[in-house]
Amino acid sequence: MTEQDQHLIDELKRNIRRLIDSLEKTKAELKQMEDENMNLTTQLNENKNEHQALLKRYENLKVAKALAEGDPENQAAKQKINKILREVDKCIALLNK
Repeated sequence: MTEQDQHLIDELKRNIRRLIDSLEKTKAELKQMEDENMNLTTQLNENKNEHQALLKRYENLKVAKALAEGDPENQAAKQKINKILREVDKCIALLNK
């Protein structure tokens, strides 16, 4: 084997090491991005749940305000209360299963 052949082999080994290092770095970055994606997905789900809870609370406050003001249209408020009670009953039924 000539000196030129040895030089080419050494250069090929260096290139392979660089490729392996690059692959490992890319794998680490991918893992980090997957973890970040999972964290963001979890946070998004928590925010959605909080949003739903706040919407329900808002609706309940609207009903309470309508009742407190002595609104002559108490029928609509009573219907909303009945709807909420039915939802609670459904939840209780599901919990009892």
